[in-house]
Amino acid sequence: METLYFNCQIYDSPYSILVALANSIQDSTSGSVPPQLGWPPLDRIFQETMARLNRARRFFVLVLDEIDKIVTKNGGDSLYVLLKLIDESGESKLSLIGITNDTGFLEFLDSRVRSRLNQESIFFPPYNATELIDIISFRIKGVVRPGSVEDSAINLCAAIGGAQEHGDARKALDLMRIAIDIAVREGKQKVTEKEVYKARDKLEMDVIKEAIYTLPLQSKIVMLSAVVTQEQDTAMMTTGQIYENYRNICEEIGYPALTSRRVSDLISELEDFGLLSAMTKSMGRYGRTRLIRVVGDHTVIKNHLLEDENLAHFKGGSKIPKQSKFENLVEENRKISSLDDLFGAEPDKN
Repeated sequence: METLYFNCQIYDSPYSILVALANSIQDSTSGSVPPQLGWPPLDRIFQETMARLNRARRFFVLVLDEIDKIVTKNGGDSLYVLLKLIDESGESKLSLIGITNDTGFLEFLDSRVRSRLNQESIFFPPYNATELIDIISFRIKGVVRPGSVEDSAINLCAAIGGAQEHGDARKALDLMRIAIDIAVREGKQKVTEKEVYKARDKLEMDVIKEAIYTLPLQSKIVMLSAVVTQEQDTAMMTTGQIYENYRNICEEIGYPALTSRRVSDLISELEDFGLLSAMTKSMGRYGRTRLIRVVGDHTVIKNHLLEDENLAHFKGGSKIPKQSKFENLVEENRKISSLDDLFGAEPDKN
């Protein structure tokens, strides 16, 4: 039996999987696909893969990790050609194992695919803390000296990875790896809970840093405006407050400002990234408004933003005059209420 593993984040179409499968079972009488075949149509690569399977006369297990990515990108019938390959294999036998975190992706499959799939589902629950402790203990054997990592540090890594990340072994192992690096750099003889807490802070900081670095420029300006606005008022802020600061920042650094509607869309995107949090508050006859807060350390986020050369010369002089929270909410929602009256919508009765 031979196992053939493909990650569908990389091989994200039936065609690319067929090509990779054909190349994995090539023999002395067949070359790679391509270049010998060029880039043939799907039916030709299907026949070539089938011929190589039958010449091999072996039992193959095809493992597709993140199998839902194929369906998401190519549609509900995208697995049909692979299942047809399994059905028609003669001299060799081919079985399929699909791995996914999306348990509902089968609902999007074409009816022909579901009838051919005839699947048997195996559910693996998230790791609990005890299992994560065993995984971490096994992985650090041979990497560090025995006794150089305290049991309490291993337990803490497992607890953070299990309770906070729903049994994420990668998160628990990353915490331990960073904690060991911190202990080595600081000349410590043992890894303790203190190093694990430092590792957690560093890991979370690195995630925020990477998220900020990948933002488009206008999104960075909106985020900077949110930070500046939050510095003025520790309470939650409104979209209108952020937009006023945004326009002033654009004027200061010499970039054209977007419309308030587009900035509102960018705020929603930043919320999806986890950099902002928002809640909707009822203002009675004035309708509803969205209250926003920056997630994380304002100073750290601001420093990351100002590392962009386009924002580096921002001097922080673009703050709007501070108004009372009620004045801001009423003014913003009066505009909403006026639009509701114009289009015949009923005001909020709460």
